[in-house]
Amino acid sequence: MFRSIRFTVFVALVFLSTISSSAPAVPAGSVERIHSHVSWLADSARQGRRAGTQGAVDSANYIADQFRGMGFEVQMQEFGGNRRNVVARLGNSPKVIVAGAHYDGQGPGFPSASDNAAGTAVLLELARNLSAAKLSVSIVMVAFDDEEQGLNGSLYFAEHPTVPLENVLAAVVFDALGRHFIDLRDWTLIVLGTEYSSELSSIIRKNSRKDMLNVGADLIGPRSDFAPFADKRVPFLFFSDGTYVDYHGAGDTPERVDYTRLATESQLIGKVISDVAKLKSRPLYRGDPVYPAGEIDAMLKLMRRTSNEKKDLPLAYRQVFEELKKTIPMDTSRDSIRMATSALLAAATPAHARFFLDFELGPYFELIHKPEIAAALREESARSGR
Repeated sequence: MFRSIRFTVFVALVFLSTISSSAPAVPAGSVERIHSHVSWLADSARQGRRAGTQGAVDSANYIADQFRGMGFEVQMQEFGGNRRNVVARLGNSPKVIVAGAHYDGQGPGFPSASDNAAGTAVLLELARNLSAAKLSVSIVMVAFDDEEQGLNGSLYFAEHPTVPLENVLAAVVFDALGRHFIDLRDWTLIVLGTEYSSELSSIIRKNSRKDMLNVGADLIGPRSDFAPFADKRVPFLFFSDGTYVDYHGAGDTPERVDYTRLATESQLIGKVISDVAKLKSRPLYRGDPVYPAGEIDAMLKLMRRTSNEKKDLPLAYRQVFEELKKTIPMDTSRDSIRMATSALLAAATPAHARFFLDFELGPYFELIHKPEIAAALREESARSGR
């Protein structure tokens, strides 16, 4: 009972803070439900939900039960090694929108709350809201297993879809939600995929928010479950709040997740999906991407914010950002803007920075004849590995 009283107070405070802020108001019930899902999935009883373990199996059953309770037809899509996608469908229209998030985590000792119990909770809240919206298209919700070990669940779904991929208007995928990118003060909602569809680009412009970072998917590469859909030329959108200091660490706990933020993002993604459903013609996947007009300015602004706010930012990153601020506006190859993303991701999560430092940033600065920056990056890599 004491826990129930504490949680009621928590929800009331969250709701009041939402009303008093400039963010759109969200129903207190939405915050409560999302909090409950994240808490259950990230509880130590699930042992980090690593694919193939009992914790992941229990999570799949929990997710399936939630979908069934909302009126969805549910099937378990088994793909070996005690792994399974949870696929839930609502509606009989041949036109389909797929929404997806992975539910597996890092394993024992790693709650994996933001990545990606939060995304799974948003998926379940979306299912609840969209089931009441009575859209003219079918909705297929997919909770993917085994993303963390190589996008295996989404790869399997793309190769063995439960609906013909040619009927899919768009795939909307989300991952790593509810935390501040690079632990900056302000939020950054990263949106990828608009470069491959003029129709989806228009919808994102219509639903644009000041905290959106709308950039090309090539900046992060195939690092989440949108990639198999892109490979199949299915128009896609990917949403993420980005990485943070304890990403893939023991500190990714439920109490560090912002549940009002998740409820707001659930509303936004639901609005985007509803707008896709209302399109008069099917979105087309264009082979030659058209990158967002404000992409360069947005990336330059994010680098400036990082340099200004992160007082402990290592010298190597400051040198990288200063050089890239000069290079990016003149570079038509996109190499420099990709390196900016690598530097931001490395700065966000120092414990996982060595790949970016050793295999991307260092070789790039050697190639463009900036040996002093390459040397500083090597030194930073050596420090980060201690």
